[in-house]
Amino acid sequence: MKQKSKKFIFGGIIGFTLTLLIIIGVRQPIIAQGSLGWLFGNDTESLSNEDIEAITQVYESIQALYIEDVDKDALVQGALKGMVQATEDPYSEFLNVDQAEEMNNDVEGSFTGIGVQFQMTNDRPTIIAPIEGTPASEAGLMPNDIILEADGHELTGLDTNEIVKYIRGEVGTTVDLVIQRGDATFDVTIERAEIPIITVEGEIDPEQSDIGYVNITQFNGTTAEELETVVTDLRNQGAKRFVFDLRYNPGGLLDQALTISNMFLEDGQNIMQMEETGAEKVIYTADDAEYGNFQIDEPYVFLINVGSASASEILAAAVAENNNTPLIGQTTFGKGSVQTVIPQGDYGELKLTIAKWLTPNGQWIHEEGVAATEEVDANPLEGAILLQSDKAYQIGDSDPAVLTIGTVLDLLDYDLQSLEYYDESMEKAVKAFQEENELEPTGIVTDETATLINEEARRLLEEIDPQYDHAFEILNEITIEHPQAA
Repeated sequence: MKQKSKKFIFGGIIGFTLTLLIIIGVRQPIIAQGSLGWLFGNDTESLSNEDIEAITQVYESIQALYIEDVDKDALVQGALKGMVQATEDPYSEFLNVDQAEEMNNDVEGSFTGIGVQFQMTNDRPTIIAPIEGTPASEAGLMPNDIILEADGHELTGLDTNEIVKYIRGEVGTTVDLVIQRGDATFDVTIERAEIPIITVEGEIDPEQSDIGYVNITQFNGTTAEELETVVTDLRNQGAKRFVFDLRYNPGGLLDQALTISNMFLEDGQNIMQMEETGAEKVIYTADDAEYGNFQIDEPYVFLINVGSASASEILAAAVAENNNTPLIGQTTFGKGSVQTVIPQGDYGELKLTIAKWLTPNGQWIHEEGVAATEEVDANPLEGAILLQSDKAYQIGDSDPAVLTIGTVLDLLDYDLQSLEYYDESMEKAVKAFQEENELEPTGIVTDETATLINEEARRLLEEIDPQYDHAFEILNEITIEHPQAA
């Protein structure tokens, strides 16, 4: 029996994202623990009369003496936010009514933004992952990039709602961001768009018609249903083997993680474990009666990377530890904590870390991630930033934009001494590129040259995917060793 009074949240991040999408999910009913009151058991230290008096005195002092009028609700919400911030947990946050409503609405529909999820790390918005196919993805934003400024507004120290307001805007408008990547900083202008929340897409491999490619971008309320539809459609098109792509999937709803994991497991196999505050460890096991009887028993592999977080890690660990499924790519993000949503009356909702989740074998992957069984580097252009056509890149420059130019030219087989420094060899290569494209051979990248290099970068990103290529090879080996099961 599951109680609806307590709600678990899973996923890549706590708080609002740039898309106003809470990737860790919302309102998930979970295992029976009695009423919500169990959270406030005998070990909870109550406020003393002195504590309450101190809080009341500060409140009354502000109301009576502060130089300007202060709204009562604003003071109470500030106190609630301050208590949560005192935990110094980046995954816990107090959401006011508007923030909570926007979160709940956007999980299921669409949103206007640039398409990236972030978390607050050391008071700075740090990207978990760009959503595939969105302006942020096309602009080359990457996991662990730090957004320092938006349209000239310094973002460090702001709460997530303020950050979102600076970055969101009407479709077709642009936002100028200052991004820190490692020790380097660079500017990027991104045009906002309407971004539909379609979480599963698939296609037949163009070279081998019995291989189906399935991209799961996040886990929202319809993902399991979408996955069943896509896999069924690919089967009807002749797919007998699958590549499931969890790269840059920052997570989602717990019920979806469990239902989808169940599709790959046999009844009784462990999906995950959970250790809650003040409660015994709970093991979630595969059960068709509980999660549905749709099964994926064809040969398959998974693609993962640093942008795969939380619910993605639950699924990846479940198939790897139970079925020895190949995980191809790079170690995942490492989000092993669990949040619950607790209504706070008319003031909003409290999102609080109260547990950690473990893999089927009992491993806690927090801040470590799920390791790839087959380490394969990504396309070197992943994370390459878009060139700005109104800027000039020339000899002597050295920044992330120059690395984009160098990487594109290198993949096009131009002779370069360095990919990161605009030296004489890069100038010579640029001139050759311009001549081949009937442009004036200035050796400077700007205007049409920058646009053409951006177009080449997109083409090369679509055509070159070492991780998928390795998955393709592994699938063929699996088929040889293990005849078709379905």
